[in-house]
Amino acid sequence: MLEQLAFDERRLRQVLSALDCGAAEILVRGVAIDPDALRRRLRLRGSRPLAVVITRIGAGSLSHVTAYVCRPSR
Repeated sequence: MLEQLAFDERRLRQVLSALDCGAAEILVRGVAIDPDALRRRLRLRGSRPLAVVITRIGAGSLSHVTAYVCRPSR
């Protein structure tokens, strides 16, 4: 895992840009986010492929959405 952050689209874009990400495999669990639409909005321009896992941690009012930026498994 390279980065862990509370999910915020603008912050995620900054982190991916700083890591020179040009392609992202986006995995979503327990959150109503369209991975393809998010990938387009991130406007990735780097050269490095990365994986992003976006998931809900916790339950009910105590839950929060977290994004993990990782190296791809392949």
